[in-house]
Amino acid sequence: MKHLAKLQNTFQDCVIHPGKPASTAWVSASGRAAPETRLSIYSYAYRARLKEVLAKDYPAMLMAIGDDHFNQIADDYIQAHPSHYFSLRDFGCHVPTFVKDLIQQDEQQDIQWQDMPWLYELTLFEWALGQAFDAANLSFFTEQNMATIPPEAWPELKFTLHPSVHRFDFEWNIPELWQALTDDNPTQVTAMRDVASPWLIWREQLITRFRSMPIDEQRTLDTLRECGSFNDVCEILASLMSEDKVPLRAAGLLKGWITQGLISGIQ
Repeated sequence: MKHLAKLQNTFQDCVIHPGKPASTAWVSASGRAAPETRLSIYSYAYRARLKEVLAKDYPAMLMAIGDDHFNQIADDYIQAHPSHYFSLRDFGCHVPTFVKDLIQQDEQQDIQWQDMPWLYELTLFEWALGQAFDAANLSFFTEQNMATIPPEAWPELKFTLHPSVHRFDFEWNIPELWQALTDDNPTQVTAMRDVASPWLIWREQLITRFRSMPIDEQRTLDTLRECGSFNDVCEILASLMSEDKVPLRAAGLLKGWITQGLISGIQ
């Protein structure tokens, strides 16, 4: 058994690190191709499959930077983050951080990633879309559930957001850029925007949704995400509008979140 384990580890090392000098004496020489050629086939297939996964997870990045630049990122990423699991679903989870590090590097490179500062947020957005779709399928809090809550419980009531909910403040025009890049007929859009914009990503039924938010919704939803109470939400709204408008706005926001499937329960 020890011999088998050693053989498996040696084979894995050859597949993952094809450029690393290693003896091929353990490979049978009876085949029609040389041992080095046969090992290179496995190594190529391994990397090709991982690149395919990254291309499916980050189609807008691929379209934005082109095949050559994408392949360079993919090769370097595979080297830095080889797959450690049977499932490839989370293989690309480090891509946003990897891209961010590329952009922030000071030394000269063949590709000037510093000229693509928007690429980090684009990868964040694409990964969040996949995470929202794959999030746990929990039950939703409904208007019928809300009707059973006694009035005296509302001030300290806290809401649990659905696992598919993600929040971002994008400095770049990322959602419009993503839509343009993934359209059947890609169009040119500017990545620039004047100010950072709050965005929400979630899954509604089997469809991944995203939308921007007005400032009052952004601040109140962030309060819920940080375990704030309904009373905290109302206090934030009171700081943004006249007090007589708070009840109607709070009720409207809460109804909208429930209708869209953003809330899965109460605390």
